[in-house]
Amino acid sequence: MMNVPVMADQGIKWDWPLHKGDGVVNVLDDDTHFEVGLEAHHFLPKEIEVKNIGELLEIHMEHTVKTDQLGDVSRSVTRCYRLPNNVDMKSIKSNLDSNGILHIRGNKMH
Repeated sequence: MMNVPVMADQGIKWDWPLHKGDGVVNVLDDDTHFEVGLEAHHFLPKEIEVKNIGELLEIHMEHTVKTDQLGDVSRSVTRCYRLPNNVDMKSIKSNLDSNGILHIRGNKMH
C-alpha cells in the first residue's frame, strides 16, 4: 500500500498513473465537500473498487486478461491517498461516467 503525500502549497494534488501529461490530478477541496476525477478509460465499473481505510482512500482497478492479435493484455492500478480533513467517510461515493472518468466525492462534516 502506498501513501502519496499531499502538497499543501498548491492545494491537494494526487499522482494518478493513467492521467495524461504529468500524471498529477487536482482535488477539489472546499468547506462542504471534496471531489476528484480520475481517468479510467480502460476499465469497466465492475473492475473498479474504491474503499476507505481510516483516513485513506484506496482505489484498485484490475482487468482480467484479454487476448487480441498482439497477445495478452492485463492492467492493474492500486493507489492510496490521504483524504482531505473533515471528510465524512460514510458519504464517499464513486461512479464511472460515459467518458471513462472515475468521479469520487465525499461531504465534509461540520
